[in-house]
Amino acid sequence: MPRFDVIVVGAGPAGSTAARELAGSGARVLVVDRAQFPRYKACGGGIPQRTERMLPFPIDSVVEDSVHLLDVAYRGGMRFQRDSEAPFAHMVMRDRFDDLLLSHAKAAGAEFRPGTTVRALEQRGDGVRVTADGFKAEASFLVCADGAHSPVGKMAGLGAGIAECAAWEVEVSAPPAALRRYRSTALIELGYRPWGYAWLFPKANNLSIGIVVPPGQAGRMKDYVRAYLRRLGLENAPTEIARGHKIRFRRGSEPIAGGRALLAGDAAGLADEFTEEGIGYAVQSGRLAARNVLRALHGDGGLARYERDIDAEIMPELRAARLTGFMFYGMLRHVPRPWMFAAGHFPPLWDAFFAVQRGESTYAREVARVPLLPALAAKMVHD
Repeated sequence: MPRFDVIVVGAGPAGSTAARELAGSGARVLVVDRAQFPRYKACGGGIPQRTERMLPFPIDSVVEDSVHLLDVAYRGGMRFQRDSEAPFAHMVMRDRFDDLLLSHAKAAGAEFRPGTTVRALEQRGDGVRVTADGFKAEASFLVCADGAHSPVGKMAGLGAGIAECAAWEVEVSAPPAALRRYRSTALIELGYRPWGYAWLFPKANNLSIGIVVPPGQAGRMKDYVRAYLRRLGLENAPTEIARGHKIRFRRGSEPIAGGRALLAGDAAGLADEFTEEGIGYAVQSGRLAARNVLRALHGDGGLARYERDIDAEIMPELRAARLTGFMFYGMLRHVPRPWMFAAGHFPPLWDAFFAVQRGESTYAREVARVPLLPALAAKMVHD
């Protein structure tokens, strides 16, 4: 039976980042994923520039568009636009983006085994054993980066109690005129209660269109997206792919490390509750996972420090994003027309948003500029 220092389950941004940094530091790393790569991944595919800054290699080869214009509407009306004048996010298809990250992990020395679904997990005092169909392997530590459902994380007894929401996405083969119309522009449609938004993100040959809403409204997502397509005049455009997925949000002290295993990325619920973006936090958590596994491999404690690092380096940002979301959507529920007018005529709000997306500021820093925001957000939640 093969033995590794680390087994990484999941070859998305968190898993591939952890694998790259571990292998680059000399660890023997096995990455397993149930899919054959490259594979389609349901996701809007927006990569904030702050995420690109965390990667030690360029991503230009997989960027399909870069957006600088934000077009915001309320169920098709009350529209306004804000121009950041320089790109604040890149648009990618996740099959190509994830494959790029995985290629760097393999180049660093990680071994990759695709088409491998972990069926069983054993944790013992000296390591872990994973069992898949016709395959077994052992390692000293396990990184569970297996997505929002995280079946292997559940086997490890981690991730219980993490909140979640629902999303539905379609890839639309839009006519050339529509592709030109939405070039360099991210469309956001508000007006879903109690919160949520629909989006249109431009790609080279298609438009990624979808919606994110609370889990109780999952049954209405398809109808919402069909209505949104009609408002966009794209109801007759061919749909290549339609797929749902969930997004998880860690809000407190839900367990994400224990024994010989830890959770990273979507498995750990590391997405913000204002934009529902998680790729940047996946990359960051992959780096933190590698750092802590390397410490443990060298006898410098166990994996409990990983959870403390997440609490210190990522959770403050997620809490600030949650406060921002509660305030923004709360105002939208209570006074939609005045709030949309105010939002469209208050440039500092969007200047702060663009600065966060570009990595020039943080949610935590921007929230600290508004001392009344926590109390206002709390009132919005209770109302």
